[in-house]
Amino acid sequence: MEVIERYPGSVGEIIQGKYNGIDVLLSCPINLYTEIILSDEKERDNEREYIKSYRFIDNILDKWGYRNWKIALSINSTIPKGKGFASSTADLSAIYNGLLRLIDRKFNQEELIKHCLKIEPTDSIIFDKATIFDYKEGKVTEKVGNYFKFHVLCFIGENVVDTVEYNSKELQPLKKIDDLLGELREAFEDKDIKKLAKVSTESIIRNQHRLKYNILEEVLEINKLLGGLGIIGAHSGDMLGIIFDNIDEEKMKKIKNININGYEKIIVETLDSVVR
Repeated sequence: MEVIERYPGSVGEIIQGKYNGIDVLLSCPINLYTEIILSDEKERDNEREYIKSYRFIDNILDKWGYRNWKIALSINSTIPKGKGFASSTADLSAIYNGLLRLIDRKFNQEELIKHCLKIEPTDSIIFDKATIFDYKEGKVTEKVGNYFKFHVLCFIGENVVDTVEYNSKELQPLKKIDDLLGELREAFEDKDIKKLAKVSTESIIRNQHRLKYNILEEVLEINKLLGGLGIIGAHSGDMLGIIFDNIDEEKMKKIKNININGYEKIIVETLDSVVR
């Protein structure tokens, strides 16, 4: 039997920092996807390529009582890897949904959280709503509202960041964000992109000491030039972006003329839901 599933990535983090002393984040899904195929009829000839994903599969199969069942995996993804777009979380979420179909089991949020965190720190797009999430241990899961749509002009650098390796380093601590969460909750309650962008901008500026953004000032200037609502970035990836409520033809013409040396430029749109 063979099953196909797909799942979206995210674009950086709307917010990341310390909340009551715990490192948390909140992200939104976007229109870039990973597509996975699971098969119990093919050989595993790519285990070195997908080490984390196969470990995830085997952990779950073991938990479900299928220890000796070898499921083969293939992945086709449009999500940039190691740039802060949650490519690994998208892979694992798609794989989990595929395993549910393959073995005819029901979705279990706690199970997904537990097994993702066994592999690596995990993005909040594993939830069906926007969620303040303790991405290392899963102790904090506060849903703040439905996802909603906006656009992001992304500038993607050449550096590749491995999530596990990055989070195992002795990093400078994240800054406190307790004071930003009230406005974050309001942003999702009211679907207010301006408030969301204000929080996102402050989160990046507060935490720039952890991951040096060589183009931060340049992106802030471009944001002003284009009339953006604020900036967003990967707190563990080489990406900064500008938030817009929409991008019309006139704005698109301006965007085409703006480039940052050494950085790829793409436009993504957030989603108002993730598909189970």
